[in-house]
Amino acid sequence: MFRVLVTRAARVSAPTNRNALVSFSRYAHSLQFATVEAEEVSGSRPAEVSNLVQGKWVGSSNCNTIVDPLNGDSFIKVAEVDEAGIQPFVESLSSCPKHGLHNPFKAPERYLMLGDVTTKAAHMLSLPKVSDFFTRLIQRVSPKSYQQAQGEVYVTQNHWFGPAGDPRGAGIGTPEAIKLVWSCHREIIYDIGPVPEHWEIPPST
Repeated sequence: MFRVLVTRAARVSAPTNRNALVSFSRYAHSLQFATVEAEEVSGSRPAEVSNLVQGKWVGSSNCNTIVDPLNGDSFIKVAEVDEAGIQPFVESLSSCPKHGLHNPFKAPERYLMLGDVTTKAAHMLSLPKVSDFFTRLIQRVSPKSYQQAQGEVYVTQNHWFGPAGDPRGAGIGTPEAIKLVWSCHREIIYDIGPVPEHWEIPPST
């Protein structure tokens, strides 16, 4: 899993109207999760991409570089994992049980907790300052207009609302499932008791 928190420089993607410009300058220093400022990302001050293993962000002495599409400088360093450093990742994967860490029956508290996490992620992406941050991040590494990049952020926000709620497999797209998704409602349903004698397996469709 990778983390890169960089955004496009203000002179490149700042909004053109006055109100948006004021909002843009206010957003620049208000995000607690940002590890770099947009104006500082350059060949002389590159951003760094770390790996997540066993709950910690770790770097590497072996890095790949991403070239700045504006001037050709190497402006992002990506931590690579070679054969010598892969063991912590293998151990982390091996420690995960086959039924997963968020199994709704064996670890219901983690299942519900993960719903809360995805709910917060979805709502965070709906905030203008957060949406703007990731929109300019996309623009910084790909030739997209602001509206195109913003559309990607919007789609991602909608995606996170999906696992935040708990639509039933047979009801996706129904009014009830949509209500569950957007309200971020989650619950665990247990089937208790023997199957009635008259019950038959329905034919497959």
